[in-house]
Amino acid sequence: MKSANLIEGLSIILARDHLLKFTDIQALKKSFDYDEDISFEDFLLEGEFISKSDLLQALSEYYQVPQCDVTGVFLDHYLMTLIPRDVLIEHIMVPYLREGDTLWVVAAEPKDPHLPVVLGQYMTHSFSFMVGLPQDILTAIEEYTDESDTYQPNDIANRLMERSAPEIYTPDQYDERIPLLIEENDDEYESK
Repeated sequence: MKSANLIEGLSIILARDHLLKFTDIQALKKSFDYDEDISFEDFLLEGEFISKSDLLQALSEYYQVPQCDVTGVFLDHYLMTLIPRDVLIEHIMVPYLREGDTLWVVAAEPKDPHLPVVLGQYMTHSFSFMVGLPQDILTAIEEYTDESDTYQPNDIANRLMERSAPEIYTPDQYDERIPLLIEENDDEYESK
């Protein structure tokens, strides 16, 4: 659940940019249930009160960080495996892009002071943050970690390889066989 400060700050930005009327914002804030498991941003989007791009722009201005829409983005496999799934979900964030020694992370609350500490437990990069929509980030995590109905785990990768060789030759036996193979091939070549 988002803080009342975010809701107030976002409301001011939306009213100032004439994306929503001030009276509409007041009515929306009254109808928004703080105890629900839905964020204010998702509440605005689900009610179709504002477009996704306008909301991302307002969030970017509120947090003073770039915005990122993670819908349909292919996430880096290596980066996604460095941080446990539960941590990504708990903090509503995904590692997005690595540029040199900097890791860009898309988070629902990019100014959360715990994010660098949590990320520092799993990586040694310096971190830069972008804001994204909570539901989109959670969906991206689910899509990345979800196994499809037709997924078949690779049994071979999970067991020791069984070696199957019909015959095992010692070095002496190889030395004996090599000339025979060459002779057989020479005979076949000469007869053609």
